[in-house]
Amino acid sequence: MEKEYKIVVADIDRTLRDKNDEFGAINRKAFQELHKRSVKLGLASGRPLWQKLMEHAEEWQLGFQFDFIIGLNGGEVYDNETKETIKLNPLQPDTIKEIITKMEPTQCNPFIYREGYMLARWDDELLRASAKRNNNESRVVKDVSEFWEEPVGKIMYRTHSAEEMDAVVVPLAKTIENDVFFSFKTRVDLLEFQDRRNSKGNAVKEYCARHNIDMADVMAFGDAENDIEMMKMAGYSVCLCNGMQENKEIADAVTEYPAGEDGFGRWLFDHYL
Repeated sequence: MEKEYKIVVADIDRTLRDKNDEFGAINRKAFQELHKRSVKLGLASGRPLWQKLMEHAEEWQLGFQFDFIIGLNGGEVYDNETKETIKLNPLQPDTIKEIITKMEPTQCNPFIYREGYMLARWDDELLRASAKRNNNESRVVKDVSEFWEEPVGKIMYRTHSAEEMDAVVVPLAKTIENDVFFSFKTRVDLLEFQDRRNSKGNAVKEYCARHNIDMADVMAFGDAENDIEMMKMAGYSVCLCNGMQENKEIADAVTEYPAGEDGFGRWLFDHYL
């Protein structure tokens, strides 16, 4: 590959690491080599910034902080140069109420993030598993109206199976979408709602605009539906081989190795670095 990219941005879960795997040594070396070449490096996650996204650089022993970190699927952007966090287009209370009310027939537990904790309709094994997996506090509303007391970045619905998601949750979600919000799957058993203006791609574009960088100079890595806009908008995109078929179809390349085997780092060393 002849072109040199100014930015490399990557999703985290199932892109830089698999669900049960640690961040690998080859991925670490790839980031360190990119940093040595003065490439700006970014993370783009569906999780909020407070959920330890700022700690990954130290956790992964990179020796430097990422230049920017995107949280909430593009709802917030941390710029390490200016130390500023930009908040973008949260769902407003009336929209939150509309979504949660109209999704009630699914009998699925809605989740939202508040600063420092996760809020759900009721306590169940899916809530407890999510809280344990992400090492964060979870709370249950006393009244459903607590969900729309203030704006939120996104609303999530988890199911017990992919079959329940595709047969029950997705069909209803698609019927209630409008010009303000839309829904998408980030896992086979996780559906999310957010403002139509927000995406990881638009968040990268916001960062690029602030630093006079063209989106054509961005290389993006992803695996799921919430990565698609970022991958489409980037100058070059790579999907992990464990990613969704939709992502593979729009990507410029697909890795030979999955996230759990350092697919990100191996692809960079084999095809770019």
